[in-house]
Amino acid sequence: MKKRKLITLTTLILTVIIFNTLSFSTPAAGSDELKRELLEEIISVDKPELFDDYGELYLAKAKTQAVIQGMEGKDVTWGTKEWVDILLGIIDDFEGIAYLSKSSVPSDHIEAIETAERINMSINALSGYIAAEDNEIPMLSEHALERFYRGEGEFFETLSRNEKETKLKIEYENISSFSYKKGGIYTLSDASRMEFASRRDEWIYTRDTERASEFIDEASSHLYNAKNPPSGFFGDLHAFMDILKARDSFETAKKIYEKHEDKELEKVEGFENEIKSVYHRLMLDTLKIVAIYLLILSFFTVILWMDFKRWGEELDDTRLGEELIV
Repeated sequence: MKKRKLITLTTLILTVIIFNTLSFSTPAAGSDELKRELLEEIISVDKPELFDDYGELYLAKAKTQAVIQGMEGKDVTWGTKEWVDILLGIIDDFEGIAYLSKSSVPSDHIEAIETAERINMSINALSGYIAAEDNEIPMLSEHALERFYRGEGEFFETLSRNEKETKLKIEYENISSFSYKKGGIYTLSDASRMEFASRRDEWIYTRDTERASEFIDEASSHLYNAKNPPSGFFGDLHAFMDILKARDSFETAKKIYEKHEDKELEKVEGFENEIKSVYHRLMLDTLKIVAIYLLILSFFTVILWMDFKRWGEELDDTRLGEELIV
């Protein structure tokens, strides 16, 4: 009895599996109703500003409409709806990036490029449908996307030329190079040119900032010595010489950071203030030492002058005595 129930249950499970397999492997039948729905969706897409900027998209939409109109209702299946929906999604995404690409804010353009990558994936998916591929609908979308990338390449190239902050300039050059590469064969040379510019500027920036970092380290070392001078009368003088070296090293580093308008300069402002504070303190201490030294020197000078004066007077008296004797 148990064996018979097990066989019956197994047969039922196999029947369900076979039924499901056949259901998924058999394409859904098309209908006139689905055809009407798709045509209504396509016709309702009215984006004159976008289509003025990207005529390829309008042509892709028109071709899609013509393809659906020319199909029998039974041939318009859910598979047809899939690729039509992909195209309509591409057009919607394009409207977003077209709007962002007209902005003067770099972050908007970066967002547009990120969205463009999603469009590129949609175009690849669209190429997998024979009806769309045969009517060159993915190719038209791709041409529109390449033109968008070429515009972004030009935007970021112009931006890099006017940017004073080297780190940001390099970033813009890289984005420009990437966009030109995506722009098709017509802008490959521009992509190489911008890639070369970014590598050159990055090499110079790295070299200069490494030197600036070394000067900051030197300034830090001299500042430490200035704050911890050797004991003795001339300790403050040694400290003053160290603070001068610290100031010179920092000024050299500062000029390098200013050349690249590097944000690292903001991080060392406190360090600069500390150098100035120690410098002013040691300047006063040094002036006091010099004043004391000059006072002592003046004291000994007066004593020597008095000795010389007395010696001169005695010498005159001696000469006068000799003259009287003679």
